[in-house]
Amino acid sequence: MKRYLYYFIVLLLLAVSCTEKEEPAGTADKFELLVSLPELVKGAAGDIVSVKFYSGKGPEKGDVVVLKKSQEEILCDIVGITSDSFSFKISSKLETGKYVFSIRRGSQTKALGEVRFEIEKRIEITEKEGYNVYGLVSCEGVGVPGVVVSDGIDVVVTDENGLYYLKSQEYNRLVFMSVPSGYEAAAEGILPKFHKSLDGNPKTTERADWTLTKVDNSSHVMYVLGDMHLADRTKDLIQFADFTTDLNKQISENKAKRQYALTLGDMSWDLYWYSNAYDLYSYIQTMNSKVSGIQIFHTIGNHDHDMMSEGDFNTVTAFKSKVAPTYYSFNIGNVHYVVLDNILCTNVPKADGSGRDYNSSLTTDQINWLKKDLSYVDKSKILVITMHAQMYGETGKSAMSYSSELEALCKGYETHIMSAHTHVIWNNDMTSSKGILHHNSGAVCGTWWWTGYYTSGLNICKDGSPAGYYVYDMNGNDVKWRFKPTGKDFSHAFRTYDRNSITMTAKNFAPSANSTHASSFEKSASYWVSSNKENYVYFNVFDYDPSWNIVVSENGKDLNYEVVKVKDPLHLISYEAKRHNANANPTSSFMTNTVSSHIFRVKASSAASTLEFKITDRFGNVYTESMERPKEFSLNNYNR
Repeated sequence: MKRYLYYFIVLLLLAVSCTEKEEPAGTADKFELLVSLPELVKGAAGDIVSVKFYSGKGPEKGDVVVLKKSQEEILCDIVGITSDSFSFKISSKLETGKYVFSIRRGSQTKALGEVRFEIEKRIEITEKEGYNVYGLVSCEGVGVPGVVVSDGIDVVVTDENGLYYLKSQEYNRLVFMSVPSGYEAAAEGILPKFHKSLDGNPKTTERADWTLTKVDNSSHVMYVLGDMHLADRTKDLIQFADFTTDLNKQISENKAKRQYALTLGDMSWDLYWYSNAYDLYSYIQTMNSKVSGIQIFHTIGNHDHDMMSEGDFNTVTAFKSKVAPTYYSFNIGNVHYVVLDNILCTNVPKADGSGRDYNSSLTTDQINWLKKDLSYVDKSKILVITMHAQMYGETGKSAMSYSSELEALCKGYETHIMSAHTHVIWNNDMTSSKGILHHNSGAVCGTWWWTGYYTSGLNICKDGSPAGYYVYDMNGNDVKWRFKPTGKDFSHAFRTYDRNSITMTAKNFAPSANSTHASSFEKSASYWVSSNKENYVYFNVFDYDPSWNIVVSENGKDLNYEVVKVKDPLHLISYEAKRHNANANPTSSFMTNTVSSHIFRVKASSAASTLEFKITDRFGNVYTESMERPKEFSLNNYNR
């Protein structure tokens, strides 16, 4: 009997095997997908969820999302497909739990993995005739009144029940709230999610809700981060790890307060989105892997525009889908933050990627929106406005269009305007005339990571200031800030040079340069080429503004100092000399040294005297150096 049972089992297995091989026509896997599934999706019925795919291998028109738990299948409509992502609508049948995520095309279904859904239960809202965008802003199940909501054109506030209604033309294809003080929006990694996508069709009615968390952010720390230019080149990702290590240390030291960060644009480098496959999404992945515990708000820069698209509207599509709106506002403590986009793209893309034209300008839409936004902001609030390109040049002259209109809107507020773009630090104190302090904030990447690439650990900007970022301490109406050099203490606020020790010839600093490149380097470095024994000492005060106090003494006697419009000598030998030494031009004229507005000099009485420096910033922080001379001028001496 056992033998007959054995043969029966074998025959049964063979039968099953044969059945599996003889698949009906049309059931084989005939379509390929390369999809990056999220581990967790939070939302409610009707929400739109975006999913990224690669190499063009994503869903097609007519496909549907299939979510399976146990034996139950739930279908979700795919409502949009772009070149690298698709979006689907959360079905009302979904419940919190794990589902197998598949794509169905006709009779074929391809499983891609598991996704956990956390489904929010929403308060039912009655639609209003004539309003096509509406929703609820709530905290712990209770509506939050007085929250400003906008589509970038119109601005409304939530009523006593936390409800809002918008008549939107959906031009920007998104809606966002101005997060109120004392609350935080939910976050996905570093990104606060205060905005929702719209389908762009004003004839459809869409609901967008937000759930806030109550926090005490009456006092907070804001890290302000200038240009990063991540592109997976010049060892930038390795050097960037030094920056994130430094930032994480600050986050640990300031953990008694709520902390946030705010970028000033050019997190990425549009040219290398394509050639190096490193785009805005790559930047977000890098940041999420390196920094945690804070939300980072983002300003768009010229290199965060897709310059392979045409015109201003199309070039920001990727930024809006992956990062944030291009302009918006939020509130933390007693500070009203406004993020603007002053990069107005005019380019027509070229096949070689060289079409990258833009102007530094706001738009009428932004000015009109900001006027409405500020109508809900009391003049007792501190106003912080960020933009990528500078509003004023170093001399205080306007450097963008619509600056006078923006000044008018700022009137009556204590206003701080923060920009970057130039990889140079300067401050314009216009508090007495316009109530504005303008901070041009240098760069995290220094000179696009080049000086650190050539000399490990020496990452500096075009004006000689170190690569770094700002730490703003916000306590009610009290605003303080300090520049934080990456990898160095706050005390590294200036650098001194002994002119007697500088003879910046190509022979000394670019010995392998041919005659053409030797001549080019010495032309750029002309101020420093000849030897000089007149006992001048130069010093670069990186974050200088006119309220700072400078005292330089020799043998107990204070020396007179003067501003000198010169190029920083350390940048000349750490970037331009290195390029010319390899018989290569600087990669761009924009990357060469700039004449700095914060270099000073004194004249000593001796070539060997020790000078005492005592420099005090506007908040009473004191920075000192006892400068023993002669002081060697070399990369090794300044890279310690």
